[in-house]
Amino acid sequence: MTKKYALLVMVLFLFGISCSKTYESITGTVVDAETGKPLEGAVVLAEWTKTKGLGLTYTESYKVVEVVTDKEGKFTISGVMSPLVDPPSVTIYKKGYVAWNNNYIFPGYQKREDFSWRSGYVFKMNHFKKGYSYEAHVSFIRMSINSSINSKSKRTIQKAFDWETDMAQQEMARQGR
Repeated sequence: MTKKYALLVMVLFLFGISCSKTYESITGTVVDAETGKPLEGAVVLAEWTKTKGLGLTYTESYKVVEVVTDKEGKFTISGVMSPLVDPPSVTIYKKGYVAWNNNYIFPGYQKREDFSWRSGYVFKMNHFKKGYSYEAHVSFIRMSINSSINSKSKRTIQKAFDWETDMAQQEMARQGR
């Protein structure tokens, strides 16, 4: 009887772990941080990775979802039901705004503490301000996205991001670099 009980406890424990690392589909709204008005056409990218290897580990992309907000700034992201994936990285980009990331805040790269994977979250985007560096912003966006921005599964954000890259190149040219 004790072996059956131990096996039952082990199964329930493993089930609990597997359920704790699943990510349901979510809905959200992207708004202008100053006005609270919805932002249409913002690109929302969610990416899940898997950590692989022993000792020296690396991550590999597991699932990428790209969506664009509607007139009301709303979007839906389909989730992942796998206990083996890392928490998702969410990055939102819209021309003229600072990219929003669930892990870090630009500028300054402070750790973001106010996000949780749940429906109804309101993503507040700040305007890109005079004095910010496009070059630093491009680096921030690249760091925010786990794998190559040029992958086939990230075409929408790449198209939007091209403008930002051009601005960074112009900025460097003005500085003689």
